[in-house]
Order: sequence, then structure tokens, then C-alpha cells
Amino acid sequence: MAQFSNIREATYWMDPHPTTKNYANKELPQKTDILIVGSGYTGVVTALQLKKAGADVTLIERGRIGAEASSKNGGMALTGLSVSLYKVMKKFGKEKMVRFFQESLESIDCVEQLIKEGAIDCHFERNGFMEAAFKPSHYDGLKEEQEFLAEYLNHTTHLIPPEKMRDEIGSDFYHGGLVEPLSAGLHPAKYIAGLIRMADAAGADIHEYVEAQKIKKVQGKFKINTSRGPILAERVVVCTNGYTTNLTPWQMRRVVPVESFMIATQELPPETAKALSPNNRMLFDTKRFLFYFRLSPDGKRMLFGGRPKQSWKTTIDKAKIMREDMLCVYPQLEPYTIDYCWFGKVCFTADRFPIIGERDGIAYAMGYCGHGVAMATYLGFKLSDMILGKGLHSAFAEKKSIPIPLYQGKPWFLPFAHYYFRMLDMIQ
Repeated sequence: MAQFSNIREATYWMDPHPTTKNYANKELPQKTDILIVGSGYTGVVTALQLKKAGADVTLIERGRIGAEASSKNGGMALTGLSVSLYKVMKKFGKEKMVRFFQESLESIDCVEQLIKEGAIDCHFERNGFMEAAFKPSHYDGLKEEQEFLAEYLNHTTHLIPPEKMRDEIGSDFYHGGLVEPLSAGLHPAKYIAGLIRMADAAGADIHEYVEAQKIKKVQGKFKINTSRGPILAERVVVCTNGYTTNLTPWQMRRVVPVESFMIATQELPPETAKALSPNNRMLFDTKRFLFYFRLSPDGKRMLFGGRPKQSWKTTIDKAKIMREDMLCVYPQLEPYTIDYCWFGKVCFTADRFPIIGERDGIAYAMGYCGHGVAMATYLGFKLSDMILGKGLHSAFAEKKSIPIPLYQGKPWFLPFAHYYFRMLDMIQ
């Protein structure tokens, strides 16, 4: 197939990888005040903020630093939650719903603050997102969403009627949309690389290719056995999100890793690329198994993602299926090749809220449900405040986290869930 003749099983964002410094084979400390496990947005931001406050901080990553989901996502910093705000209000009341939403707005501000502070060149632009109606009836739902946001949150969004959709997207696949103006796009790998440089410059002790294997309490402290020897720590922070293991069983039973798959086209003619997304929005649709897509920051490629329909297939076969999905939205991309395909692990919770807090002395934040660029950054600030004794002032910390029944780390139920939600997308 000619469209796949040049395809690479590699992440577009990491060609080349923006992190150039080697953090491997450094001498591990025998002890530290705070050990952080995981080098995604949450772990690195927590390390940065703690180090700026004068704490002794060590961060370890079992693979290459910053190379997992924080470098492999769509680069969308989105307002709102993964779950309907109307449902949130019904369950928790208006006051709590407003707090949840306000924290989602603050999360974008946190990203912008760090980018300015570190002068991170990661193509951060607040061009907003558009949620596209998969079915005509979904447009009615978007109207209700707009009214809800205006009435209860004083938040302005813009409805795009079906006949005006060409102003927003070069496609006739959808039936109207809703534009939210405060959300942003960025280059995720450049963003996490910039955060790592900031944490390193602040003095955080960073190590890659060091796996935490067991955590146990020893005389009021924590002994962490790693693949390169033990470390004694006063505090432990686990920021592993979709890569959480039975290193921390309590957290593992509350988060489910879900594969998210992306493809990137070859470089497109400028007029073709511009017409795909005239206002350079972050784009996704109203399906439960949604498509999410955007132009690359340089405006030359279409980056298109979603959940693989057939998880057992090879990466190249998944890319072929994802291309067919892309062509449903953009049939004009038929002549162009796919240059990259890759995947990372999105992390979901039972109620689609992130979890943050402390359990048995181990601090944690994870479960971002597709909103990880901004929320993972934001909860890194909240974790550092908690560890520094400033309290954990977040509506997310006040919500009880829910274990997933009969789940011990292997998500046996995902094929059934995939089938169920795809059926709902067909009939609703």
C-alpha cells in the first residue's frame, strides 16, 4: 500500500526527541527527603516546585526520561472534565461543580505560567477547541452544553451551526460544533523536555532507567528497592498514571490504562493543510470512542488519533484502520501517505475524575482521563503544596476515589467495554 511505504513506528513528537541530556548511569543517592516515581508532567512539576522550595528531591524513571504518555499525546490542554458537567452538578451540587470547572481553567493557566517561567519553546497557543457533533441529535446536546456553561459558569462558548462548519473544519462529516476559546495546543514532547530542564536546573536529582520495585516502611521512613539498589526516603510520591503497577496496589486498583493511538500524515501542501482546520483548533467529536485531531504545530501535517478498534492487531495494521477513520472525516487526504504511527497509555478511573491524595504515607496523583496535559501539570502543583504542609486545596482531593471491582491491574473487561460503548455510539 503506497500510503504506508514510508511509515515509521515512531512518535512524531519525538523525531528527534527534544530531551538531549543523559540521566542514565548516575550514582543513585542512598537517601533523599522525597523520592518521586515517574517523569511525566505530574512527577516533574512536583519535583520542580519542591526543589524551588528547598527540598531534597530525587526523581526516578524506569525508562527514558519523559518519553511515555507525556511525549505521546495529542498536545491538547483542554478546559472542562472528561465527564458531563451537568452530571457532575446532579451528583455533587452546583458549588462543587463550579469548583471542579474552575480548577480545569486554572490548569491551563498553570501550563502557560510554567512555559513563560522556563521560556519553553513548545508552540503553546490558546486557539481553543471545537467539539464536533457526530450525529444531528448531538448538536442539540451541544446547544444544551453551551446554555449550561453560560448559565451556571458564566463561561462563553460559540455554537457553530451545520451550515457554518466549513469555517472551522474542512469536512462535511459532522453536524455542527461548539467552540471553547480558552483551551490550548502545544508540542507535548517539547513541553515535558522543557519542564525536565527546569527541574534539573533547579537542582532536582534526576535518574532514568531506574525501576522502583518495592516500597516498604522502615522505622518511620520508606525503603524503596530499585533496579539499581535501595534508596531511603522520608516521603514517596507516585506519579505513574497509565503506567501504574502493583508497586502501589491501592492506586493500581483505581486506574485503568487504555491505549490511545495516533498517526501523522506526510507534509501536506500549505493550502490543503490550512483548509483542514482554518482556525487551528484542537478538534474532537461527541462519540464515546471519539476521534481527536489537529494540525501539527508547524501547520504541515494532520495528526489524528483515537482508541484502536482491534487492540490485538499489529501497529501498522492499527495505523491502516486509523487512516480509514481519518478519511471518513477528511476524504481529501486519500492521496497522502502516513509517515508516523504511535501509541501511549491514557489513564481512566471508574468515575472519570482524576485522583489525588495520600495513602499509607505515599502521595499520588493520576487518572486524568484524556485531560492530562493541563490537569497533570496542575495536580503537580497541588501535590507539592501538600508535601510542603500547605494543605491539599482541591475539589478533586475531596472526592472519594473508587476501586474497580475484580480488577488487580489486568484490565480484562476492556474488550467488553469497547464493544458496549461502540454499540452506544451506533444507536445514540
